[in-house]
Amino acid sequence: MSLRRRAGVGLAAGLVIGGGLTTLAWFHLQRSMQPRSGEHVLPGLAAPAAVTFDEWAIPSISAGTELDVVRVQGFIHASDRLWQMELFQRVARGRLAELFGPAALDADRLMRTLDVWSAAGRELDDVSETERALLEAYAEGVNARIASWRGPWPPEFLILGIEPQPWSPQASVSIGRIMSLDLSDWREELDRMSALATLDADHRRALGAGYPAWGPTILQDTLPSGTPPPRLASAETPFPVGPNPAASSPDPLIQLSRFGFHASNSWALAGSRTADGASLLANDMHLALRAPSTWYLNGIAAEDSGLAVAGLSIPGTPGVIVGLNRDIAWSFTNAEVDDADFVVEGINLDGSMYRDTDDWRPFETRTEEILVRGRGEPETWVVRSTVRGPVITDVVPAGGLTLSLLWTGLEPGGPFAALLEMNRASDADAFVAAVAHFRSPHQNVIYAASSGEIGYRMAGSVPLRPTGEGASPISFERLPEGWPGFWPPEAMPALRDPERGYLVSANNLQARTLFGRVGVYYPPPFRARRIDDLVSRASGWTVEEMRETQLDSHSLWAERYRPRAVRAARRAGLDSLALLLERWDLRTETESRGAAPFFTWLYRLRELIVADEFDDGDGWFPDLAFMEIVDTADSAWIDDARTPEVERLETLEEEAARTAAAVSGSSWGEVHRERSAHPLGTVAWLDRLFGFHVGPYPSRGGPHTVRPDAPSLRSRLDSTAWKVPVVSEAGPSSRFVARAAPSDMAGYFLLPTGQAGNPLDPHYRDMGAVWTESPLIELRPGRPPSKAASELLFLPGSR
Repeated sequence: MSLRRRAGVGLAAGLVIGGGLTTLAWFHLQRSMQPRSGEHVLPGLAAPAAVTFDEWAIPSISAGTELDVVRVQGFIHASDRLWQMELFQRVARGRLAELFGPAALDADRLMRTLDVWSAAGRELDDVSETERALLEAYAEGVNARIASWRGPWPPEFLILGIEPQPWSPQASVSIGRIMSLDLSDWREELDRMSALATLDADHRRALGAGYPAWGPTILQDTLPSGTPPPRLASAETPFPVGPNPAASSPDPLIQLSRFGFHASNSWALAGSRTADGASLLANDMHLALRAPSTWYLNGIAAEDSGLAVAGLSIPGTPGVIVGLNRDIAWSFTNAEVDDADFVVEGINLDGSMYRDTDDWRPFETRTEEILVRGRGEPETWVVRSTVRGPVITDVVPAGGLTLSLLWTGLEPGGPFAALLEMNRASDADAFVAAVAHFRSPHQNVIYAASSGEIGYRMAGSVPLRPTGEGASPISFERLPEGWPGFWPPEAMPALRDPERGYLVSANNLQARTLFGRVGVYYPPPFRARRIDDLVSRASGWTVEEMRETQLDSHSLWAERYRPRAVRAARRAGLDSLALLLERWDLRTETESRGAAPFFTWLYRLRELIVADEFDDGDGWFPDLAFMEIVDTADSAWIDDARTPEVERLETLEEEAARTAAAVSGSSWGEVHRERSAHPLGTVAWLDRLFGFHVGPYPSRGGPHTVRPDAPSLRSRLDSTAWKVPVVSEAGPSSRFVARAAPSDMAGYFLLPTGQAGNPLDPHYRDMGAVWTESPLIELRPGRPPSKAASELLFLPGSR
């Protein structure tokens, strides 16, 4: 153990003495913040480079070459987000147990089984020499920051008694693979399989609920008159699996750095709908809320190539993920692609071999050693694989089946090369060509060009499958060599300059004919419907109307079911509750008095419906299935098989109303909060000392509103107590609006936390203080900030 590490452990232990930070310890920890002014000698630079920070600590990086730009970007990322980058690398390599002990073993076993780290290495083998050089320059910048660090490491390193690991191109590429894993629906498919295995045919029917006719599609097509909306091809399960309580995920600690809740909004307006004829673009990506934020705002500009781009980066990767250059602004939403299949393997009696067509083959195996904090000996983990993929059920049991996993995140190719092309694109054609190379994670991409064009294209890999397959596990006989290929680029859904003068993407279906072919798990399209309703009336809009729409809290879900809740309250003799709901304006603002009782009623009704179908009252039960059961009064689900009586929907609605009455005096802000969570903030005394969490704070928005929030308002079925407030840790992870005008591209951004990753830094949470009102911060590609706060100069030096 190094001297600095021993000192860190001692300091962390000493922080609890007297229940607070001593003056000496506080002064020492303040030195863990690296200055944003002065000069640095940065090995490898070809010429001097400058970084100008604005009042929010957003850097604008200017250098002579792209290599120098990303080298400085790596240095800046590490200065502000070193702990976050350390965590990303440990997740990818399956090394969380080294920090958090046995509680992280399941997460590490999963990552070792999927071998995300090696997949990142294979991606590196495919990148060009130019791209490889950029990744290496970025890593050199990170490592130069680590080598030149002054003062103690950030608090997380001191508390855990570790030092940062060196950075590498493989670590950068692995972040894209982590993102692909988190945005994948593979866990949902396992949960669905488990649920179907416990239900009879009458119950399975509702779980086949598909995409509703009232939901808009991205390509703006409609159903022919009299055509029923698409549903899942089958709600049957052909394999005799048992219930699987573990199917929902073995990764309690992978959430320390996970990206999802799978939702986001994006829309674009053509110049015909704006005040000055410039096209407008909006994007707010809904992810797990983390402190520090998933995103880091920056601008980068290189003189030699003319590169100038600004927007949201991810610490650990070069360039910009979502943002704008001098010609194009772009946005992402999850495309809901079915990107994984579970192959049911035939195995011999002792489990050593599996069927490969007509032959038996031994499993490919490798032994992984996982170091576990607090244990003297490492944990040994044997990974089995078939020609189709790793045996996922060794880490996520599935009722006795042996399932291998086919997942696009393990395929060649990744997002890095395509993102670089997107950053450099000089017109819409070049941008669309770059998106075509984007293989994973799957995304809906909407863009607005300075030329006035708006457009959409889906990015990612859509597997070619046997007809009717994909929503349930598939026999090895149907996929003997795995997927035969992927959709060709020209088959991807796309639309340019739509007649309506706008585009909307909010995780809704791409086109009616694509349900079951692209994906099968779509959320109820309330967000897409509401945005479409608003922007279809847009005329003379500016950036301000785009921002206000991002904050819209009107609940179409409540609009649909409020009449039922009112009638239920009256039948239950709760006239004051009925009157409260009737007078509610359907907005989920913090001061709203109707949102709390309505959503309490809705979620309690949901629990009552599934109480006898799932032992814990919470199996795989998507919102679209719940809506279908309520709309049709599906007796199979509504009747409680545990009682001699035949329950009616009205009876369950009345009981839910009695639960809702308990919060009828509460505002929405009193019932639920929002928080950006830090992994060490779960230790109460650490959170009190350092303020790792940002929040909780009252927040507007609710389930499936445009400004969403995801509070878990479910009570325990064995308890009459309704515990509030609840804290949500998922929601908008950023806000972005772009104005795409010739020679005047401008982006406007905000984060729910701040730029800094060190909780002692005033920029750790400063944006969070204005997050509710959401004033946006202007960034212009290739231009320094209008209000410069400080400047760092970088000078060339020897390696």
